[in-house]
Order: sequence, then C-alpha cells, then structure tokens
Amino acid sequence: MRNAVRIASTMALGLALAGGGTPLHERDAMGQAGVRHAQAWLGVELDPTRGETRGARVRHAVRGSPSWNAGLRDGDVILRIEDVTTLGADDVIREISGRAPGTVVRIAVLRSGAEMPFTATLGALPDGDEVLRLDKVGVPAPSWKGLARVTGPLPVAIGDLRGRVVVVDFWATWCMACRMSAPKLSSWQAKFGAQGLSVIGITDDPVPEASLGAQTFGMKYAAIGTDPTYTTQRAFGVRALPTVFVIDKRGVIRDVSVGFDPRKESEMEALLLRLLAEPAP
Repeated sequence: MRNAVRIASTMALGLALAGGGTPLHERDAMGQAGVRHAQAWLGVELDPTRGETRGARVRHAVRGSPSWNAGLRDGDVILRIEDVTTLGADDVIREISGRAPGTVVRIAVLRSGAEMPFTATLGALPDGDEVLRLDKVGVPAPSWKGLARVTGPLPVAIGDLRGRVVVVDFWATWCMACRMSAPKLSSWQAKFGAQGLSVIGITDDPVPEASLGAQTFGMKYAAIGTDPTYTTQRAFGVRALPTVFVIDKRGVIRDVSVGFDPRKESEMEALLLRLLAEPAP
C-alpha cells in the first residue's frame, strides 16, 4: 500500500518546501496548519534538475505570490538574483532563503529567448495551506486525466460536471483523517445530491484497495476514482491529505480545506448552500 504521493519537483517557495520525490504526509486528525516561518518567500516551483543551460526553470509561479506580482510566469528561466548567477533550483533557494521578508530583489529572467528584468518584494513564508488557497481559490479547477473508476459513474473530465457544485475529496486508505471526514461528505451527497451537488473522491491507491477503503470508510460519494500517475493530484497542488476542494457551477474553485477539522463543517455547508442557490452558467 502506498502511503505517499510522489511529486517530482522542487518547491522553492523562498525555501524548499518540497523536494523531488518528497512524500505527501497526512495531516494530524485536527488539521493543524503548523507554525508560520519568519523566512523569505518568492513563490515559485522550480525544475529540480540542473540542465546544460544556465538558469533555473520556473515550473509554476504561485498566483498572488511575490514572484507572480513581480511578473514572473510559468516557463520563465531565472538567470540571476541581484548579481548572483543561478545555475539551478538550489541557487535560487539559497539566494532567497538568505534574505529577509520585505527585501526587494532584482531578478533577471529568460523568456522566449530574451532576457528580461523584474523586481520582486519578498514575502514571509506562508504555510502550505495558505499557499494552496492563494494559488487555487478563484481560478478554474484543473481537469482530471487518466482516472480509473472505483465506484459510481465517474465523469471523464471535470467539465462534464459544469452546472453542478462539485466537492473533490483527495484521500487515501491509510489516512485516518480522511476516514473521519468521509461521513460528513457522504451526508452532503445524500442531502444535496438532488439539488445539484456531486462529491467526487480521488485517491492514488490501486482500484482493489480503494474499493475496500471506500467501503470501510462508508464513502457514499457520487463517484470515486484512482489517480495512479498522480497527474490530477499534481494539477490541483495537493500535498497533504485529506484535501477538499469546493468548485462552483462555473467550474471555479471557491474553497480549499486541508486536514480534518469538524469546526469548519458548518461553514463549508453554508458555502455549499450558497453555491447551490447560484444560477447555472
């Protein structure tokens, strides 16, 4: 049984928040968010490989981060920070982590074959939950690819659910916090399914394990699929379990919840009611 999602990237969110092959760990049962670090944050996910060419390639610039606000975008190659040449992700991490939040840095970037200058004001390193919310809330939900059906009529793509409110629950059979959150998600499916709610569960466990786990957890979702290549987890930016996304009828992410905290259930249910009352697109 796998107990981790392997994400082949290096997160240089000021510091290396996740290295290549870093496992996805379960939150504690109450979903504690962790301690805020007083360290600098740029907000880029970098390719961890050091290639033959100079610079560190930006796989993803987090929306709303210092890098995004400065104008950096996915696919840019960071050539220099101030006057220091960067040959790979480690160089970027070292240069950013050695500075304080609020520091203004000059960044030289290669884009479409041309060198371009940017200026970024570094922020304080947020926790992973805040990064995920900043990056995903308010933007269209990524579509899933290559999911294998475990239970229910699994849609081929999230676009097939347009016009419905969708709750996507990323879970695993080994995750006890997932087991604790499943009953409430199942009750919402039963209570609001006829009004236009679809609860979709996604795991990376093999189909036989996922099927048994869904039965054990009492998951009465609209559908459950397994994501063996981690493509969908990676697209949604999932790095802890459970992670639950609430998506409106237009396909826009309206909320993200990481971990299990029963105190948030009434707030999430109120959000679902508001979204269900919105007109179809």
